[in-house]
Amino acid sequence: MSSTLEPPRSGSRPRNYRMTDAVLNALKFLLLALIYLFFGRVLWAVWSEVRTPIATSGAAKVKRRAGVKGVPTFVVIEPKQHRGQSFTLSNALAIGRLDDNDIIITDDSFISSHHARIEIRPDSVWVVDLKSTNGTFVNGQRVTDARSVRKGDRIQVGSTVLEMRS
Repeated sequence: MSSTLEPPRSGSRPRNYRMTDAVLNALKFLLLALIYLFFGRVLWAVWSEVRTPIATSGAAKVKRRAGVKGVPTFVVIEPKQHRGQSFTLSNALAIGRLDDNDIIITDDSFISSHHARIEIRPDSVWVVDLKSTNGTFVNGQRVTDARSVRKGDRIQVGSTVLEMRS
């Protein structure tokens, strides 16, 4: 004899809470897609760190014009252990972790291998972000491609802050 009030079996759900196979399959594919997106993003971040920019042959040096007065100098404001170090801009300064940069910052884990470049253009001094992972900022605003800087502006790469002085 079977009774109408059987105790629920372990792990069973009431009949009105069952998910259809279609919903379960959709959730499986969604989870799989999210996993692929996660790994794709990780691989993209690693690839952008590893790749090196293509060097252009025969690049012409930019001469100073009326827009740039004096010799631009950049002084480290942060971190405290490097405060006061200065770098003079003759044509361009490359910033990054690798040895082929002009300003090599190895103790800041937020700086990319080739993070940014400060260069003199005919009208003024410009900061160019080299598609760094954590970005380059001028006065707290992210540099998406290139941005002009003036005396007193602060450039942040990773946790390192440089101030432009003439």
